[in-house]
Amino acid sequence: MATQRVGFILGSGRMGRLHQKRLEAFGVKTNMFDGAEACRAFLRDHQKYTTEPDTSYFVVIATPASSHYEYVKSALLFGFSVFAEKPLATSLADAEELIQLAKEQQKLLFVGHSECYSNAFQKTLPFLADMAKHDELESLSFVRYNLTSDRGRDVSMVWDIGIHDYALFYELKKSIPQTNWRKVRVTFDENRDAGYSMRMIYANFRGPEGKKPFWRLDLNPTHYATLKTHKNSIHIPTDNSTDAISNEQREFLHLLNLPLADRQRKMLQNLEMARFAVQTAELYSTSPNSPK
Repeated sequence: MATQRVGFILGSGRMGRLHQKRLEAFGVKTNMFDGAEACRAFLRDHQKYTTEPDTSYFVVIATPASSHYEYVKSALLFGFSVFAEKPLATSLADAEELIQLAKEQQKLLFVGHSECYSNAFQKTLPFLADMAKHDELESLSFVRYNLTSDRGRDVSMVWDIGIHDYALFYELKKSIPQTNWRKVRVTFDENRDAGYSMRMIYANFRGPEGKKPFWRLDLNPTHYATLKTHKNSIHIPTDNSTDAISNEQREFLHLLNLPLADRQRKMLQNLEMARFAVQTAELYSTSPNSPK
């Protein structure tokens, strides 16, 4: 087994630097490339960077979303395992092509939907699952407002911030598999120029005798989530020793160490979430609130 791992990070923006910091905390050496010319040159001439004995190499894609398909495909074809920031691609056809390629190459492809790896979010899912056992889910609403930023402007709001909520929706669906989703009204309200920050998930249930049980999750605070139900309000602190990006990087590194069959099986679980997020994004036009 390799004694050292090296991660080549494509993109030196905010997400690239965050991944670099987390990976180095796990003992991974990193090398960062920025700009289309430098990223393409690295992939083209990658043999010059992969000469150390007892070392395994992987690529982290933290470039603008519109470039993910190109870089993920190239990295897989050159024999790298890949950690890709969300979205995997900006079309379902491209995402499915990359998933198939990862299987054929027998390389790990992992998509970073970091909010799904948030400790606070994961700790709230059992509360929702318990409510769904007793009452029928009527509606599920996602609200995401962001401060204005220059980041993510290469793609529409769907692929920039909506993609977060589509992945969270997938995780929520998994937590309440008995729900008949044809009867549930699901809405997304996103605004990346709101001037303030809000991340909320609302679930409304149909209870007995006209009662309206509800589940409200506020994911906006940095150090905790606030879960409100018709019964009480709960502050759910995050684990300050780790964060969502550390959690997903830890999972990625863990999968790299698994035997091929186990790694492929776990990989496909992650990629099903990524595929669902891309598929949902394609249902919407440039406004996440108006399906095509």
